Amino acid sequence: MNIVSIVFGQIVMMFCMMAVGAAAYKAGLITERGSTDLSNITLYLVIPFVVLTSFQIEFDADIFHGILVTFVLGIAAHAAAIVLSYLLIRGKDNDRTVLERFSIVYPNCGFMGIPLAQAVLGPKGVIYITAFIAAQNLFIWSHGAASMQGTFNLGSVKELFKAPVMIATFAGLFCYLLQIQFPVLVYNPLKAIADMNTPLAMIISGTAIAQTNLLKTLTRPRIYVMTALRLLLVPMVMFLILLFVPVSKDLKILSLLASSASTAAITTMFAVKFEKDVGYAAELFAVSTIAAVATLPFMISLGEKFFS
Repeated sequence: MNIVSIVFGQIVMMFCMMAVGAAAYKAGLITERGSTDLSNITLYLVIPFVVLTSFQIEFDADIFHGILVTFVLGIAAHAAAIVLSYLLIRGKDNDRTVLERFSIVYPNCGFMGIPLAQAVLGPKGVIYITAFIAAQNLFIWSHGAASMQGTFNLGSVKELFKAPVMIATFAGLFCYLLQIQFPVLVYNPLKAIADMNTPLAMIISGTAIAQTNLLKTLTRPRIYVMTALRLLLVPMVMFLILLFVPVSKDLKILSLLASSASTAAITTMFAVKFEKDVGYAAELFAVSTIAAVATLPFMISLGEKFFS
């Protein structure tokens, strides 16, 4: 089975899980507060365990090199997206303009990227995308936070190093380099919690979609423009960059996959944190998440065909 088939199958499965989440919200089984709590559990507990356990493999110089390369590619991807966002997105409503720029710069690497990377490349795929996420976090808590609050705050950068996923990244990398292996009695429960990542993340995404007036949202032309920028233009620019980067095909596919994910879930969380238009943030997230079912396999098929 080729990578495109794997990605498409994984996305269909994830979409079905999102439908379950949406149905659960509509039925009252999950409340808005419950969705927030599940999101916090996933962000601050489950994903860090995914990252930590992914490093529990034998040391391989090629994998370590891949980690460094993917981190640099993550820096390049986000820098290019930031430039594009300022060149292409204009508007009189500053709050909405900030949300739109944020939504096209930051892909959903954690919720959507990790399950797909794991499906395509296995444990090393999680390690590589963790390096991409580390690069993303550097931008989120510097450029992202500064753009949302309208000013740069050193405190936001300090929050980066307190983030559980970053602590897990450093701890996992430390264990990987020194080859510290967890006892089975420790590893197994951590891995069991980590395995909840995909269903939890997709159920949460489904509840976010259910909280929007999707039919009304789909009548607004601008939402399609923002979705196209996030899912097609930004990934296409990354695709062109990767054509000329002398790295392995696996790393190119992984970086393209990460860049092609839908709008990051943290867009909505930051909208709440910095008192922006939460409803609009949720709409950007919802539409891009649904559209990614079609665009992600398309972008990966381009990578499969042209990367070497």
